[in-house]
Amino acid sequence: MKNVNLGSAKNPIILKNKHQDIESEKYYARHKNGEMYIHRPLLQMHTINNHELDKNDPESGTFAFHKLRDDQDCFTKNVISNPHLQPLEAKILLALNEFFQAHWSYEMVYICSSNIINLDNFGDDEGFWIAEGSTESLVEVNDVPLYKLLGKSLNTSISNEKLNKILIRLDSFHYISVTPVTFENSKLGISKKHNKNQRAYLKIIQINELMDSKNLENTWLIKS
Repeated sequence: MKNVNLGSAKNPIILKNKHQDIESEKYYARHKNGEMYIHRPLLQMHTINNHELDKNDPESGTFAFHKLRDDQDCFTKNVISNPHLQPLEAKILLALNEFFQAHWSYEMVYICSSNIINLDNFGDDEGFWIAEGSTESLVEVNDVPLYKLLGKSLNTSISNEKLNKILIRLDSFHYISVTPVTFENSKLGISKKHNKNQRAYLKIIQINELMDSKNLENTWLIKS
């Protein structure tokens, strides 16, 4: 099958697993499509008293959101209480959260490149398709590069290269989940051998809803 756009109905992007909390969810994530549970090392490294034994990795355990107390609208508190975030990282998280609230969405496709991107080469006439488990759905694509959106929102200059490095860190803290839009992450490519160094001009960014409903304020380790 040729000329099938990434993000089309025939070739949706498979979202990177997220939010797995209880053991049954982690087990499913490890074994669906041959994937392994993706652990967030910075979240693990900088938190305390919230881990459960991971049978597949008994030396480290895994982060357990369900052990935290329930709260409402606590995303901002979970950002500003984290002493391990840099000021710009915290500002970017708060700005991203505002973007998603403005669109009544937890996820969006963003341009994460300084190159000129032809969005007609992605998705199809219906829009941009993503898949999570057995569910496929359409997601909005923002046609303004993310570094420009954030630069305007924060009234600061940020390069695309620096932003992409920050997104990796914020994903590792599990505030967001970032899925690169590449053939290796698509329905047609996920089970094939591929180039691990594919460049991703678009990325699907999702806010972790549990960061808005579970309170981590007293969970962060003190910064040494």
